[in-house]
Amino acid sequence: MSKHFVITGATGNIGTALVHHLLRKGHRVTAVARPSHRLEALRAAGAETKAGDLHDSAFLTDALRGADAAFLMIPPNVTAPDVLDHMWQVGESIARAVRAAGLKQAVHLSSIGADQPAGTGPVVGLFHQEARLNALSGLQVAHLRPAYFMENLLANVGLIQHMGIMGSAMRPELAFPMVATTDIAAKAAELLDQGFAAGSVHYVLGPQNYTQQEAAQAIGAAIGRPELAYVQFPYADARQGMIGAGLSESMAGLYDEMTRNMNEEKVMVKEERTAASTTPTTLAGFAQTVFAPAFRGAQAAQPA
Repeated sequence: MSKHFVITGATGNIGTALVHHLLRKGHRVTAVARPSHRLEALRAAGAETKAGDLHDSAFLTDALRGADAAFLMIPPNVTAPDVLDHMWQVGESIARAVRAAGLKQAVHLSSIGADQPAGTGPVVGLFHQEARLNALSGLQVAHLRPAYFMENLLANVGLIQHMGIMGSAMRPELAFPMVATTDIAAKAAELLDQGFAAGSVHYVLGPQNYTQQEAAQAIGAAIGRPELAYVQFPYADARQGMIGAGLSESMAGLYDEMTRNMNEEKVMVKEERTAASTTPTTLAGFAQTVFAPAFRGAQAAQPA
């Protein structure tokens, strides 16, 4: 039976894939995001679109009204002067809109680590959003808790181009779950299409745990640089590198906190894996189908 789903963050990697999943299943889909050519592309693919800002609860209320269910997320803002305050404001706006629209069901994009109130960097904002949505009377909500996105590895494209290495402050031998965003979208589509238990939590952990050394090996093989090495940076250098790349001091500080606690294996690295939380896209597959094309595109864009 066809249903009407509203997808927030529709132009991101997860949202775009989710919109296409649901359209292929014959559902009516309203894609919600800021105005962009990617939103127009979703309209061309058959989705209805609503362009606006999730800070605007009246706008989102109008978008949600009458929907059977929604995919809710707080879009990242890595340049916000105070990232957790930004997340709090958007989260409050989403909750007001859900309440005003009378939305009955939602899948919420959370994160591994969102069960902990501190020590997880930006994920602390999702701890609060889970609690906020759980407290809404009349809303049945399922929380998706994906692991580290494989797409985060794309931040290494410039490093490889200019320095011939991959690097971050993460310990090179630390194994932790990594997942492709296409698999997160597939899980969200499954929950929206088939239903879920109110208050349920669904981990999305990729096919296995990987180290940064293994990521360098997979990416090096995919881009024709089998010698590619991963280098661990001092925390201070990594933080300054993030700020130099355009992140706010607030976001760089939160990532620093998260990385330190992951390196000490306090958070986000030891989640118990089950058949339900294991997803198919391997790191080698991601490197071939996503990283390598992005790297080649960046190389082609360089001045001769």
